[in-house]
Amino acid sequence: MPALHRLLGQGGTRLSNFLVSTGVCCPARTSLLTGRLAHCTNVTSNFWDMQQAGGFRKFYEQKLDREWLPTLLTAGGYDTYLVGKFLNEYLENATFLPPNTTYKPLGLAHSEALTYRAYHYTNSCFSVNGTPSVCFPGQYQTDFIRDRATDLISRAAGAQRPFFLAVTPTAPHRANNGSSPIWSGPTPASRHAGLYLGERIEVPKGPNWRLPSSTLPRSPSRAPEASYRATMDTLHLLRLRSLRAVDELIDAVVQALDAAGVLDNTYVLFSSDNGYHLGAFGLLDGKNTPIEEDVRVPLYVRGPGIPAGAVLPYQGNMVDLAPTILALAGLPIPDAMDGLPLPLNPDLEALHAELLRAATPGPVPPTAWPRPLRDTNILEGWNGEYIKPELYNISMHYKGLRLCTEAKLLAAPRNASALAAEPGNAARFVYAPNLRCYKYTVWCQGHGGLFDLSTDPYEVLNRLTAAPSRVLDRLDAVLSALVHCRGTECRSPYGLLHPGGGVYNFTEALDPKHDSFYATLPKLRIRSCTVIYMYDNELTWRQLA
Repeated sequence: MPALHRLLGQGGTRLSNFLVSTGVCCPARTSLLTGRLAHCTNVTSNFWDMQQAGGFRKFYEQKLDREWLPTLLTAGGYDTYLVGKFLNEYLENATFLPPNTTYKPLGLAHSEALTYRAYHYTNSCFSVNGTPSVCFPGQYQTDFIRDRATDLISRAAGAQRPFFLAVTPTAPHRANNGSSPIWSGPTPASRHAGLYLGERIEVPKGPNWRLPSSTLPRSPSRAPEASYRATMDTLHLLRLRSLRAVDELIDAVVQALDAAGVLDNTYVLFSSDNGYHLGAFGLLDGKNTPIEEDVRVPLYVRGPGIPAGAVLPYQGNMVDLAPTILALAGLPIPDAMDGLPLPLNPDLEALHAELLRAATPGPVPPTAWPRPLRDTNILEGWNGEYIKPELYNISMHYKGLRLCTEAKLLAAPRNASALAAEPGNAARFVYAPNLRCYKYTVWCQGHGGLFDLSTDPYEVLNRLTAAPSRVLDRLDAVLSALVHCRGTECRSPYGLLHPGGGVYNFTEALDPKHDSFYATLPKLRIRSCTVIYMYDNELTWRQLA
């Protein structure tokens, strides 16, 4: 994606350690637009299924559009626009809506949202402001969205009012014609069908390629190596080809902003609602697990006051985007939002620190870090794609803590140097100077995992049995504090654990004087595997202490 790297990478800041807490389309998009974690919205799936877990209907019935980014920006004087994918299963005339009504996303001055055949790249349908859907056979979806986006930029800039525009193509998602259960690889634009022809394009194959996982409840594919490798390589190539049109869309958007004379006064953000695994642990291609392939996603930001050509290693989260956009717009951040503004420049960094300290009651703690930043993020999943109850033993229902701290929690494994020497391994190491990142997970099946991402970014060495009990006590307690958090509670788990103040990061929590406190806290336990969030099903010290 040369335009992305030139215009937003060299022209802005890239976050190298950015996460999505729930790596599935609909939950992640809901988190992006509301600034709330999936357990706070209870949109845990892409579909309104037997458990009423997700999709547009869950979003609608939870009334999540009452206080979300579009309504907040509109109230702050912004014109708001969307073109492309809104939410899974969105239809303007859905059968569950009141009679003789249609739905247009609240707070949007103008929307052109995908409806029928959202994943049909050459025959997608759109609803404009809730009017009946119109389909565009023969038009390549990414190009259509590109052209509509540039038109909307001209229109919005011409109104001489501040504006927000969400441009959301589906590429490089798998393709589906809307009438078949069969999904194929993404469809590139015809001009890109031969891209990389004659080149040896292979999916990256790290140390976890087809390796049985010690934590994931699903077994590796039994397909022969040659056919498995060919399938993954083909999907990888199709994804790269379909992304070239997305790259051209980015170029066109930036050019349109420049032509309208507003580029220097506009923030441009690029990200994805989930990652994607292709060969990791022998799984079929997909998402919805807590592995790095699924939860690490790109984030690029350019705009006034944003350093150019910078790489920010801060561990940001999808729920931080709404607070960040509100802060950049000079608007207040509601306490109902779980995220914090990303520390992209000194002003945002100061606001981040202010809100982080406010989430820790009691006396102002001493400043241990030169820059007080949040060090924790929760990862959570409830399967995301509905499965039959008899298959719950392979459910992706988990809770996880991703921690980046200055403290060294684990001794380096004996084969750490060998891991570092693996071909391609360097590209996956977590860039977090002076910090070490860890991942702790608890699964509904009763097992768990602990990985040192600083030495083992492919998560092949489960260190759970090697960790000191005092470390595990704290990891479990901090994760448990986040499992049921709401609003400002989610910004700092230490405020819940230490309401008297004095502890605002994991390093402070490691003080030996807290050993007995953490040792006595009940450990997190998920009673049964489910596809939705249920408070009484995920037992923590907050309920049991």
